Amino acid sequence: MNNPAHDAQADGTAPTPDRRRHLRLLGRASWNLIDQVLSAVANMVLAVLVVHAAGAKAFDAFSVAFLLFAIMIGIERALVGQPLGIRHSADTGELRRRTASRALGVAVGITVPAALAMLATGLVIGGRLGTTLVATAVVLPFLILQDTCRQVFFAWGQASKAAFTDFLWAVVQFSAMGVLMWQHAATAPRLVLAWGGGAAVCVVVAMTQLKALPAPTATLGWVRQHRDLVGYFVGEYMLTTGAFNGGYLTVGAIIGDQAVGSIRAVQVLLGPLQIVSGAAMSFGLPELSRRAEQLTSGSRRKIAYGISAGMVVLSVAYVGVLYLLPDSLVTLLWKDKWQMAQPVLLPLGLAMIASTATLGPAVVIYALGLAKRTFRLITIEAPLVFTLMIGGTVLLGVKGTAWGQFADQAIILVLWFATLRSVLTEEPGAGDGRGSADGRSDLTPGGGPLLDPFTGPIDLRR
Repeated sequence: MNNPAHDAQADGTAPTPDRRRHLRLLGRASWNLIDQVLSAVANMVLAVLVVHAAGAKAFDAFSVAFLLFAIMIGIERALVGQPLGIRHSADTGELRRRTASRALGVAVGITVPAALAMLATGLVIGGRLGTTLVATAVVLPFLILQDTCRQVFFAWGQASKAAFTDFLWAVVQFSAMGVLMWQHAATAPRLVLAWGGGAAVCVVVAMTQLKALPAPTATLGWVRQHRDLVGYFVGEYMLTTGAFNGGYLTVGAIIGDQAVGSIRAVQVLLGPLQIVSGAAMSFGLPELSRRAEQLTSGSRRKIAYGISAGMVVLSVAYVGVLYLLPDSLVTLLWKDKWQMAQPVLLPLGLAMIASTATLGPAVVIYALGLAKRTFRLITIEAPLVFTLMIGGTVLLGVKGTAWGQFADQAIILVLWFATLRSVLTEEPGAGDGRGSADGRSDLTPGGGPLLDPFTGPIDLRR
């Protein structure tokens, strides 16, 4: 006897519920990837425009402003973005609106004091850097609010809205910068204002979509509610940022800034893997979090292994292609810089493969809302990567720096999977940060950073 449902599925005319669900998941995942690509490309184009429109000295001032912005983004994601994905991905109705208002309020609450401090510093310093810092202080709240809106959209599986606002931001800011360049008025402070002005437009659009306004008075309440998470997240960010930035500053002091520039060049080539990893994290965290009560330890293990296996296959293939590219082709991009950068491609490529392999256990552990457990990994990794980078530099120069990073990632990879095994063998529900009435748990997630070619240390697992 024929099965109509089976025949319909075979004809592709009536997908089964499972198939429709998988297609919806694929669609949301695709929008996460699109948003990450938009954000990365916009940042790269922004850097190129500044250096070409305003000159190298203006770029230096802008780079300082962008670094301060990146630090604030890291703090905002530790305080707001990660708790959103872990504990609020299943919010609905009026609760969603209140959560969005509170999240936006926290962003304002932490950014305004930082902006005032930046404003005062810029007025004291004066000159090109001072005026650039003043301009950054004016637009900093909008820049951080724009990212908070993205984090809210990610938490609720609405990455298409995040991608739209990022696209709108790019259109507005680059249009404004184009006008400045056309009028030969492109200075670093004006370019910063164009950059932040575009973010302000996007914030208005995003808040309209969210139907929420910032509630700054909710900041203390938010921190109290998520105190078990945010304390560890901020600590992790500070540790990893300090370890990598301190390591590179020390490497530059030992063998010169050219060595650091060579590593940066390879990291730019490895950037697409960072984009894919970031998309996987921003998609996987809220998806697993909202299904926390439906997943067994066995299914979580399969998910973790599947994500890591997929990332390893992709990373090996991509790094292999880079390694086999003719030097003459890569030299077209980096010119004389590639002669020093080429020897560090293999160790940094292997480090990237090892780092992306940790994404599976990281997504699962983050989604459980765990604390302390992975924070301990960061307290191991921060001094470890610093020591291995500096030790490698002393022994082998810039190649030693790169091999030190690979050794760090290889060791941390083992520890991540050991932590995953320990977590999944615990009693079901233990340490579930979503389960308690006051939102407390005794565990929190973390992960080692890679390096963004423009902003410095980033954490793909955030």
